[in-house]
Amino acid sequence: MPIKNLDRIFKPRSIAVIGASNVAGKVGHTVLSNLQQCGFPGAIYPVNPKHDQIAGLQAYSQIQDVPAKTDLAIICTPAATVPELVLECGHAGIRGLVILSAGFREMNADGGKLEDSIRHNARQFDGLRIIGPNCLGVLSPINSVNASFAGGMPQRGRVAFISQSGALCTAVLDWAAKEDIGFSHFVSLGNMLDVGMADLIDYFALDRTTDAIIMYVESIHDPREFMSAARAFTRKKPIIAYKAGRFTESARAAASHTGAMAGVDSVYEAAFARAGIVRVFDMEDMFDCAELLARQQLTAGPRLAIVTNAGGPGVMATDTLLEHRGVLATLSDTTLHRLNEQLPAAWSHANPIDVLGDATAARLAAGLDTVMADDQVDATLVVLTPQAMTDPLACAQAVVEVREKYDKPLLASWMGGLSMQAAIELLGKAGVPTYATPEKAIRA
Repeated sequence: MPIKNLDRIFKPRSIAVIGASNVAGKVGHTVLSNLQQCGFPGAIYPVNPKHDQIAGLQAYSQIQDVPAKTDLAIICTPAATVPELVLECGHAGIRGLVILSAGFREMNADGGKLEDSIRHNARQFDGLRIIGPNCLGVLSPINSVNASFAGGMPQRGRVAFISQSGALCTAVLDWAAKEDIGFSHFVSLGNMLDVGMADLIDYFALDRTTDAIIMYVESIHDPREFMSAARAFTRKKPIIAYKAGRFTESARAAASHTGAMAGVDSVYEAAFARAGIVRVFDMEDMFDCAELLARQQLTAGPRLAIVTNAGGPGVMATDTLLEHRGVLATLSDTTLHRLNEQLPAAWSHANPIDVLGDATAARLAAGLDTVMADDQVDATLVVLTPQAMTDPLACAQAVVEVREKYDKPLLASWMGGLSMQAAIELLGKAGVPTYATPEKAIRA
């Protein structure tokens, strides 16, 4: 059932919170509060036999008492109660479950038996889909759904994030809030009792609001389905993956999260390459890719132009580009002619385009505009260093104005510290992905 009934989880019309609570700090309280604060437009039904009312909403003793058909139930109760609750939800016609509870196969053999009981009970109901258990939950900003106990809701965007680590999800969400990065969907998979990576890749492939996927992977349970889904997705949209558990010791550590060993890393390396998945090896690269994919449309090709006010950073960027098998764009004769008219005689006369250290914002904008207009350029990186005559903020504003004229990707690297901060914030708010060094921008 790759995508069957996943709309019940990502686009629910009504949600029940089983284990809802009035007590701050409890998962059931956080989940209910998140649903109310994210602006979910449908009905919310708290389920708790100890209360008649929770958070201003009428509460129900059991899921069977909820007066209307419910698409999604979020289970926040102890592990031992979950198998029976799955039965009750199935009988109530609910076909979407997010099980936040922990204490299953990731803990011990008894937890594994509980998980087997959930699976057995779920199979009695055709089309019942489950995310979890042992997960942070699901956030779908596009649909105003925060079915999680995360600390906040990200902005709406066009990148889906899938993770087997709930704690990593919270870190990424915190970073996204700081950087004004949006997501279409945000999923913590947990133990993947039912819905797995392949199901979500297939689902997001058909989702018009998702242009790319970023994944944190510890183990793949369904390799054939995963490869098929990923290869289909990457024909049109990119997948970026961070694969944890590369070594024996770290693979054992990963097992404590999901209850499954991560496997031999070389196998994953080959599988990712065959499926067209771009692999990153550190968190920083994952963040950098997320920023680029969230803020820019995909480049039409590999040809990059580099515009800079200093020769050294241009060489650094070129080295990194060629190291990663990128292509340095060859400027057209028309572009070279226009740049000769716009720039001082000492400019570099080639790509990278060095507009020189005394460049004003106007000179930088003129050169950048000409380069972006070149049909032989697929994307542009503009690099600025804080020289004595440089106005970083004015240059940033000039870059923003040029970017608005073109559909091509434009990246920026404003190198330095305090003198660059205001300009970096301006670029970020305008949707220009900005990096501390040219190398970081190139790798993204």
